[in-house]
Amino acid sequence: MTMELLGEILHFSKSGRIIVKIDQNRKNPRAGLLVFNNEKKIGKIVELIGSVKSPYASIIPFIQPRSKTSGMKVYTNPTNNKARTIRTRNYIKRNKK
Repeated sequence: MTMELLGEILHFSKSGRIIVKIDQNRKNPRAGLLVFNNEKKIGKIVELIGSVKSPYASIIPFIQPRSKTSGMKVYTNPTNNKARTIRTRNYIKRNKK
């Protein structure tokens, strides 16, 4: 499984989301990608915020807030998530009323 660096966790927001400063070498992250640390899945990107030159990702966490997460590097696996996004989109199209 190839993992691409997404960026570094800054903090948990008051709403409970994880805020990640996206690495400047990273191209085109998008909502819906699953986010991992070295060991396990930690969340899912729900929106990108900030300027285009210096974006941040807002992530719904699958983990409990901890102070140890600040500064942690996080990764995405874009190949697996593409298939899931396409299947979801097709399902929505077929089931619209």
